[in-house]
Amino acid sequence: MRFLFIVPVLAILLGGCYSAERKNKEVKRDSDLFTLSALCPERANEEKWRNQTVDEMRASRKIPSVDFEFDGIVLVPSSYEVLDKVAAIMVADRSMKLIVEGHTDEVGSDEYNDWLSSARSNAIKSYLCSRGVHPDSVKTYGHGKRRPLIKIDDSPEARACNRRVEFTLTTREWNTVY
Repeated sequence: MRFLFIVPVLAILLGGCYSAERKNKEVKRDSDLFTLSALCPERANEEKWRNQTVDEMRASRKIPSVDFEFDGIVLVPSSYEVLDKVAAIMVADRSMKLIVEGHTDEVGSDEYNDWLSSARSNAIKSYLCSRGVHPDSVKTYGHGKRRPLIKIDDSPEARACNRRVEFTLTTREWNTVY
Protein backbone atom coordinates (compact mmCIF):
# COMPACT_ATOMS: atom_id res chain seq x y z
CA MET A 1 0.00 0.00 0.00
CA ARG A 2 2.79 2.45 0.86
CA PHE A 3 4.48 1.64 -2.45
CA LEU A 4 1.38 2.81 -4.33
CA PHE A 5 1.62 6.22 -2.62
CA ILE A 6 5.40 6.59 -2.92
CA VAL A 7 5.63 6.00 -6.69
CA PRO A 8 3.37 8.94 -7.73
CA VAL A 9 4.98 11.24 -5.16
CA LEU A 10 8.46 10.43 -6.46
CA ALA A 11 7.32 10.96 -10.02
CA ILE A 12 5.96 14.37 -9.08
CA LEU A 13 9.02 15.42 -7.14
CA LEU A 14 11.41 14.28 -9.84
CA GLY A 15 9.49 15.19 -12.96
CA GLY A 16 7.00 17.82 -11.86
CA CYS A 17 3.27 17.72 -12.41
CA TYR A 18 1.53 20.66 -13.97
CA SER A 19 -1.89 20.65 -15.50
CA ALA A 20 -2.23 22.67 -18.68
CA GLU A 21 -4.90 24.84 -17.05
CA ARG A 22 -2.68 25.84 -14.11
CA LYS A 23 0.65 26.40 -15.83
CA ASN A 24 0.52 30.14 -16.32
CA LYS A 25 -1.78 31.15 -13.48
CA GLU A 26 -0.80 33.69 -10.86
CA VAL A 27 1.00 32.89 -7.62
CA LYS A 28 -0.08 34.37 -4.28
CA ARG A 29 2.37 37.09 -3.24
CA ASP A 30 2.93 38.77 0.14
CA SER A 31 1.54 41.97 -1.38
CA ASP A 32 -1.80 40.16 -1.76
CA LEU A 33 -2.25 39.75 2.01
CA PHE A 34 -4.26 42.96 2.49
CA THR A 35 -6.51 42.15 -0.43
CA LEU A 36 -6.85 38.55 0.73
CA SER A 37 -7.81 39.67 4.26
CA ALA A 38 -10.30 42.22 2.96
CA LEU A 39 -11.89 39.76 0.53
CA CYS A 40 -11.72 36.73 2.78
CA PRO A 41 -12.68 37.54 6.40
CA GLU A 42 -12.38 33.86 7.35
CA ARG A 43 -8.62 34.12 6.76
CA ALA A 44 -8.08 37.67 8.09
CA ASN A 45 -6.56 36.50 11.40
CA GLU A 46 -4.03 34.10 9.88
CA GLU A 47 -1.08 36.49 10.22
CA LYS A 48 -1.87 36.96 13.92
CA TRP A 49 -2.14 33.18 14.32
CA ARG A 50 1.18 32.71 12.50
CA ASN A 51 2.93 34.83 15.16
CA GLN A 52 1.57 32.85 18.12
CA THR A 53 3.91 31.01 20.44
CA VAL A 54 3.47 27.26 20.87
CA ASP A 55 1.60 27.82 24.15
CA GLU A 56 -0.69 30.44 22.58
CA MET A 57 -1.41 28.12 19.66
CA ARG A 58 -2.18 25.25 22.04
CA ALA A 59 -4.58 27.47 24.03
CA SER A 60 -6.32 29.08 21.05
CA ARG A 61 -6.24 26.00 18.79
CA LYS A 62 -6.00 28.46 15.87
CA ILE A 63 -3.55 27.31 13.21
CA PRO A 64 -2.94 29.38 10.07
CA SER A 65 -2.99 27.82 6.63
CA VAL A 66 0.38 26.83 5.19
CA ASP A 67 1.66 27.38 1.67
CA PHE A 68 2.94 25.07 -1.04
CA GLU A 69 4.92 25.62 -4.18
CA PHE A 70 2.61 26.68 -6.97
CA ASP A 71 0.62 23.74 -8.31
CA GLY A 72 2.72 21.34 -6.27
CA ILE A 73 2.91 19.35 -3.07
CA VAL A 74 6.21 20.75 -1.78
CA LEU A 75 5.85 22.97 1.29
CA VAL A 76 7.43 26.42 1.06
CA PRO A 77 10.00 27.18 3.79
CA SER A 78 7.72 29.68 5.55
CA SER A 79 5.35 26.79 6.36
CA TYR A 80 7.88 24.93 8.49
CA GLU A 81 7.69 27.36 11.41
CA VAL A 82 3.92 26.86 11.76
CA LEU A 83 4.14 23.07 11.36
CA ASP A 84 7.01 22.86 13.87
CA LYS A 85 4.75 24.59 16.42
CA VAL A 86 1.95 22.12 15.67
CA ALA A 87 4.39 19.21 16.04
CA ALA A 88 5.61 20.59 19.37
CA ILE A 89 2.01 20.73 20.65
CA MET A 90 1.23 17.20 19.54
CA VAL A 91 4.48 15.63 20.76
CA ALA A 92 4.08 17.27 24.18
CA ASP A 93 0.46 16.10 24.51
CA ARG A 94 -0.15 12.69 22.95
CA SER A 95 -3.92 13.07 23.48
CA MET A 96 -4.03 15.78 20.80
CA LYS A 97 -5.37 14.91 17.38
CA LEU A 98 -5.16 16.93 14.18
CA ILE A 99 -7.48 17.05 11.20
CA VAL A 100 -5.86 18.44 8.04
CA GLU A 101 -8.22 19.47 5.24
CA GLY A 102 -6.81 20.58 1.90
CA HIS A 103 -8.70 22.85 -0.51
CA THR A 104 -7.93 24.14 -4.00
CA ASP A 105 -9.24 26.90 -6.22
CA GLU A 106 -11.58 26.35 -9.18
CA VAL A 107 -8.85 26.03 -11.83
CA GLY A 108 -8.37 22.48 -13.11
CA SER A 109 -10.42 19.32 -13.25
CA ASP A 110 -12.26 17.87 -10.27
CA GLU A 111 -10.02 14.78 -10.32
CA TYR A 112 -6.80 16.81 -10.36
CA ASN A 113 -7.95 19.16 -7.59
CA ASP A 114 -9.08 16.23 -5.44
CA TRP A 115 -5.68 14.61 -5.89
CA LEU A 116 -3.78 17.87 -5.25
CA SER A 117 -5.68 18.75 -2.07
CA SER A 118 -5.28 15.21 -0.73
CA ALA A 119 -1.57 15.08 -1.62
CA ARG A 120 -0.97 18.40 0.15
CA SER A 121 -2.74 17.17 3.28
CA ASN A 122 -0.63 14.02 3.20
CA ALA A 123 2.55 16.09 2.74
CA ILE A 124 1.69 17.96 5.93
CA LYS A 125 1.10 14.69 7.76
CA SER A 126 4.44 13.34 6.52
CA TYR A 127 6.25 16.46 7.70
CA LEU A 128 4.61 16.28 11.14
CA CYS A 129 5.46 12.59 11.47
CA SER A 130 9.09 13.40 10.62
CA ARG A 131 8.99 15.70 13.67
CA GLY A 132 7.81 12.94 16.02
CA VAL A 133 4.03 13.15 15.70
CA HIS A 134 2.37 9.73 15.79
CA PRO A 135 0.76 8.97 12.38
CA ASP A 136 -2.49 7.75 13.95
CA SER A 137 -3.05 11.17 15.54
CA VAL A 138 -3.38 12.94 12.16
CA LYS A 139 -6.29 12.50 9.74
CA THR A 140 -6.07 14.00 6.27
CA TYR A 141 -8.78 14.97 3.80
CA GLY A 142 -8.69 16.50 0.35
CA HIS A 143 -11.81 18.43 -0.62
CA GLY A 144 -10.53 19.75 -3.93
CA LYS A 145 -12.64 22.69 -5.07
CA ARG A 146 -15.91 21.54 -3.46
CA ARG A 147 -15.79 23.86 -0.41
CA PRO A 148 -14.78 27.34 -1.58
CA LEU A 149 -14.85 30.24 0.87
CA ILE A 150 -15.79 32.59 -1.99
CA LYS A 151 -18.17 31.09 -4.53
CA ILE A 152 -19.17 33.86 -6.91
CA ASP A 153 -15.89 35.63 -7.63
CA ASP A 154 -13.32 34.25 -10.09
CA SER A 155 -10.65 36.88 -9.42
CA PRO A 156 -7.03 36.00 -8.53
CA GLU A 157 -7.75 37.16 -4.95
CA ALA A 158 -10.78 34.86 -4.64
CA ARG A 159 -8.78 31.93 -5.97
CA ALA A 160 -6.02 32.72 -3.45
CA CYS A 161 -8.62 32.76 -0.68
CA ASN A 162 -9.96 29.37 -1.72
CA ARG A 163 -6.48 27.74 -1.90
CA ARG A 164 -5.90 26.77 1.69
CA VAL A 165 -5.29 24.06 4.25
CA GLU A 166 -7.51 24.08 7.32
CA PHE A 167 -6.47 22.56 10.63
CA THR A 168 -8.62 21.33 13.51
CA LEU A 169 -6.80 20.53 16.73
CA THR A 170 -8.81 18.40 19.14
CA THR A 171 -8.52 15.96 22.04
CA ARG A 172 -11.64 14.03 21.04
CA GLU A 173 -11.34 10.40 19.99
CA TRP A 174 -11.57 9.77 16.25
CA ASN A 175 -14.83 7.87 16.46
CA THR A 176 -16.44 10.96 18.04
CA VAL A 177 -14.90 13.45 15.60
CA TYR A 178 -15.64 12.01 12.16
